[in-house]
Amino acid sequence: MPAPLPEFYRHYYDYPTSDFTSTLIQTQDGGSYVIKTYEFPFSLPQDIALESPEAFKRNTEELAKTDQKTAKDQKLRYLNRVDLYVPKKIKSGEKRPAILVSPILGGNMVVDRFCNYYAGRGYVAALVHRKRLLWDDGREDIQQMEDYMRSSIIRLRQAVDWLEKQPEVDSERLGAFGISYGAILHSVLAAVEPRIQYHVLAMPAAPLPEVMMHCPDSACVKIMKHVKEKYGWSDAKIFLDLKRVLKTDPIRLAGAIKRDRVEIYIALFDRVVGAGRSWKLWHDMGKPRLRLLPFGHYGGIFVFPYLQTQSFSALKKHLQN
Repeated sequence: MPAPLPEFYRHYYDYPTSDFTSTLIQTQDGGSYVIKTYEFPFSLPQDIALESPEAFKRNTEELAKTDQKTAKDQKLRYLNRVDLYVPKKIKSGEKRPAILVSPILGGNMVVDRFCNYYAGRGYVAALVHRKRLLWDDGREDIQQMEDYMRSSIIRLRQAVDWLEKQPEVDSERLGAFGISYGAILHSVLAAVEPRIQYHVLAMPAAPLPEVMMHCPDSACVKIMKHVKEKYGWSDAKIFLDLKRVLKTDPIRLAGAIKRDRVEIYIALFDRVVGAGRSWKLWHDMGKPRLRLLPFGHYGGIFVFPYLQTQSFSALKKHLQN
């Protein structure tokens, strides 16, 4: 039996209610499926919400005139953006299982292949766009790393709110797939979001302060280098501060996860999140179903066909009527 969810977390990822009315902003033909990109309001609790949302929106709209890429990312401070992969053969009134998918730290590339695969086999897939990880010099406070992680979990929960209302989706058959950073987020989501019946977690890891201090990903490296140079912070200070502020850390919630609702893939030679930290998280989750990958974290394109087939097989098995 899993441990009860710690009291601190019972309402930590709650948010003000919203009707989540969405706007269709783009449609693409994927062959046997259609990719529809929607945007809808992002609702955050007051303590991490934008202080001047209307002014921020105006600034973002002005920025879009000269820098579409940055503005598109900046919009994710106040919008959710979801790519919905919908099989064309869904009949009127028919509902299909849906799989929630989260990006890696580097963006949507890689995980869109999984959405393609799932939709090509008749499932609805929902890729939730991620706000880029950036350091805000206006705050000079490492608490912003926790605010980013917390808002990421809230974003996923709101995506579930929206997803279960889509006419093609069977809200009683929701699964989730995350890889790398996406798997870290989904490891937290598995503890706090009961509407998702099954999770496939590919290469998650914890404790998160250790992951962040040793991760060679360019976004993490850039932030660590910046705060050391700008503020003169030592590695020891950064690590201790991260341990103090990071509440959205899978290791803190691992004991509350029902191990029959997750399975984990560990890359045996992982030097990005660290294979040892993946093993620790698996152990603290109660040793759920495990698959081993004889690769490093960046296992090359040859690992994707295996992950696609195995993750879909697991999700299909657990999302059957």
